[in-house]
Amino acid sequence: NIRVPALPDTGFAPGTVTDLPLQVEGQEYGDLDGLRIEIPVLRQSVPIVSVPLNNNGWDLTWLWNQAGWLEGTAYPSWYGNTVITGHAYLPSGYPGPFVNLGDLSWGDEIILYAHGLKFTYQVRFMELVAADDYSILQHKDQDWLTLFTCKEYSDLIGGYLWRQAVQAVLIDVEQID
Repeated sequence: NIRVPALPDTGFAPGTVTDLPLQVEGQEYGDLDGLRIEIPVLRQSVPIVSVPLNNNGWDLTWLWNQAGWLEGTAYPSWYGNTVITGHAYLPSGYPGPFVNLGDLSWGDEIILYAHGLKFTYQVRFMELVAADDYSILQHKDQDWLTLFTCKEYSDLIGGYLWRQAVQAVLIDVEQID
């Protein structure tokens, strides 16, 4: 079980440019050798990078048009619960790759490309969770993929009220050229 203060923030204020500090040394995102996620229904296909886990959780500040695999969860394409996140809105104020994650429905496909293979997952659960709800990080007994992003920005609190989570189970693996 992973214990962190809260699920990471996965978006910036919509329509607002956010100045970013320099990325902290030692917290750089890792290259995952061409891993990619595709969500056909949303017309999204982005590379996956690894986001290191530290004492404060995961810092997604410098994640742009990428998806971030949260270190400490199952490695992408491995048995267990792989947790991948992406921004709803970018520091530029424009929509990020996961802005429409809540539009997915039961049965929609999510494709993970890794190691010359195409892993096809099918959506089984969609839910809004609080930032301190760790249930989406829990280990699974099969190969599951959990995607999440921020949902419902509030000017009052200067942040997002919820996390939109989508969980999908592996249904097919095929070799690709």
